[in-house]
Amino acid sequence: MYITLPCAILTSANGIDFDVSLLGVMLISALANFSLLTIAFFSSRDPKQRVFNMINVTCFNIGNFIVPFMQSTMSPKAFLALCMFDVVNALFCFGGSYSIALYFNRKHFPENQINLKSIFKEMSKSLPFYVYVLVITLSACSITIPEGLLTPFKTIAGANTLLCFMIIGIALNFNITKEQLKFIFQAWVLRYIVCAVLAALVWIFVPLEAEIRIIVMIILMAPMSSIAPIMTMKALPKTAEESADLNTVAIISSLVFVTIMNSITSMLG
Repeated sequence: MYITLPCAILTSANGIDFDVSLLGVMLISALANFSLLTIAFFSSRDPKQRVFNMINVTCFNIGNFIVPFMQSTMSPKAFLALCMFDVVNALFCFGGSYSIALYFNRKHFPENQINLKSIFKEMSKSLPFYVYVLVITLSACSITIPEGLLTPFKTIAGANTLLCFMIIGIALNFNITKEQLKFIFQAWVLRYIVCAVLAALVWIFVPLEAEIRIIVMIILMAPMSSIAPIMTMKALPKTAEESADLNTVAIISSLVFVTIMNSITSMLG
C-alpha cells in the first residue's frame, strides 16, 4: 500500500486544473484537527485518558479509507480538494498530534521527551504527503504527465482499493471487553460529535460549491488514522489495544455514516 496509494493519488490527480479557492480546504483541515486536539485536551482530568483522546480522536484516514471508498465517484476537482485537505492532515497524522499531546501533558509523562528531531523524523515518513505536494504543484503549474508514462502507475494503482479494504478487514477486531469499551466510548463519542458539528458548519458557512463541501463533510466523518495505535503504543503502551479497538469501532461507524451521506447525496443529485 506504500506503493499503490501514491500511484492512485498520482494517476487520479493528473491533469487537474488548479483552483485557488480550494486553498481554503487546507485551512479547514488545520482548524478541524486543532479543534479536535483542543476539545480532547479538556475532555478529561485523567492525564492518561486525556493523552489517549488527543492522539486518537484527531486526524482523518483519507488515503486508506476515503480514497478507495470515493475514488470512482469523485470529480477531478473534488479529488484536488481531498489532496488539499490531506496535505495538512498528514502532518498531524505523522507526529503532529502525538507531539502536541505529549508536550501539553509533559509534566505527567516526563519519560516521553519531545524534540524537533523526533517530530520531523516521524512526519517525514509519509510518502503520500510528498505525492500530494507533487500533484498540487503540477496542477498549479498546469503540467500534465503524458498518459504513456502513467501506464505502469495506473496498473499498480488499480490494486489500491482491493488492498485497502483487505487491510480494513484484517484490522477489524470484535473481541472488545467491557472495561475496554468504557475506556474507548468517551473518545468515540467525542470524535463523532465534534466531527458532525464541524461537518454541519462546513455545509452552512463555507463559501465553496456544494460538491466540494460534500467531499469535505465526508472526510470529516472518516475514521481516525490507522497509524493512531502505533502513536498510542509509543506514548501509552498499556492502552495500545484500546486504541486498536477504537479504530475498529470507528471504521464500522464511518462505513455507516459515509454510506448514508453518499446515498443522500445521490438522491439530491
